[in-house]
Parts: sequence; C-alpha cells; structure tokens
Amino acid sequence: MKRYSQSQKAVFALYRKGLRLIRTKPEDARHEFLLYLRHFFRHPHQGGGISKRDFTTVEYMMRRGSRMIESFFANPNTKHVQLSGPVLQEMEALGLASRWHSRPKMTK
Repeated sequence: MKRYSQSQKAVFALYRKGLRLIRTKPEDARHEFLLYLRHFFRHPHQGGGISKRDFTTVEYMMRRGSRMIESFFANPNTKHVQLSGPVLQEMEALGLASRWHSRPKMTK
C-alpha cells in the first residue's frame, strides 16, 4: 500500500471538498463546475505537474485552491461557470473533459 505525504493528503482533501460543494450546485451546471475544478487541479498550467517535493509551490497552490473553493464553490449565489473554448479544447486533448454520467433518477 502506497503511503501519501501530508501535503498529498491535504490536496486530496481539498479536491474532495470541491467535489462535495459541486453537489450543492444546480444539476444542469454541475458538469461545468466539475470541469473548472479539474482544470484547476490537473491542467499543467494550473499546477497539474508539480513535484510532490516542491513544498513551497504545493503550499502556494493549496492556499490558492482553498481561497478559490471558499470564495467560488462555497458561494451559494454562484450558479454557473463557463470555461473558454481554447481551454476546453486543451482539456479535451489532455483527456480531462470527459462527460460524467449522473445517477439515474429513482421513480416511485
């Protein structure tokens, strides 16, 4: 079993917090919020290729990410987000823009 460092665990926790907050958004806009979150955490220009030993950059990105999640995702007034066309094309090229399937709705 692979052991993760404290900073890696903190990044995972921040990502999970973002995913939980996406569930509070309107269902038709959740995919865009998910793409925005993926872009922030995984895109190479946003910190997706940071070495786990580069502590200062990891700490900086953690502060930046927590501010973004607290001000943007946790804000109940934010109902929609949209990424630009070139960013979406880059994400598709990297394989980060795949559509997720929501759970089927239960009928009584």
